Amino acid sequence: MYPFLKRGCDIVFSLLGIILCAPILLIFIFLLLLSGESTPIYSSYRVGFGGELFKMYKLRTMKRVVGSSTKPLTAYNDSRISFLGRLLRFSKIDELPQFFNILNGDLSFVGPRPMLPEVFMYYSEETREQLKGIRPGVTGIGSIVFRNEGNLFKNIKGSYEVFYKQEIAPIKGELERWYISKRSFKVDFKILVLTLVAVVYGQVKSIHTYFKNLPSVEIQVKDSY
Repeated sequence: MYPFLKRGCDIVFSLLGIILCAPILLIFIFLLLLSGESTPIYSSYRVGFGGELFKMYKLRTMKRVVGSSTKPLTAYNDSRISFLGRLLRFSKIDELPQFFNILNGDLSFVGPRPMLPEVFMYYSEETREQLKGIRPGVTGIGSIVFRNEGNLFKNIKGSYEVFYKQEIAPIKGELERWYISKRSFKVDFKILVLTLVAVVYGQVKSIHTYFKNLPSVEIQVKDSY
């Protein structure tokens, strides 16, 4: 019953979100066009339900650098992020086009955050199999805990990819597996509320007080990265 009711809520509230947020979306599309960006809507392939790839939509926040390869992870103070892009990312306004992904069934409001295929492979086989069995979400427990993920790269002098794979992916994987085993309307509602708190205040303190048996979150930064 839960999956069907959740999908029904996704359809209703995504339609409502599209209607209510259309003016905001149009304003920022116009601002991006004024800034010289010819394609204000950015799309990239992400791993979705069943392991199928889908195109996820966002407002463009990064400058396109001709001749450079695309990096799968966003660094601390990444130079590719534009001035307007930083505002869009901090406020999460860049995520508004994902209402259309929700309506289409690619995403749910709450679920594990969909990953680029190359980042998806950083996770263990067990975690990947579990993630394939659930529709990804615009927000989730991993998104809240790692609200400022880019800051973790601040003191990394070596490979961000190695650091992510060895330190972040195992913890994120535990968090997402916890959600998959505990998901319910009550858990989803808490995640939605805490997402708003994280957007307004930048982070959620003492998140373990809101969820029982939530995996420990401790990142170790080593000199070897």
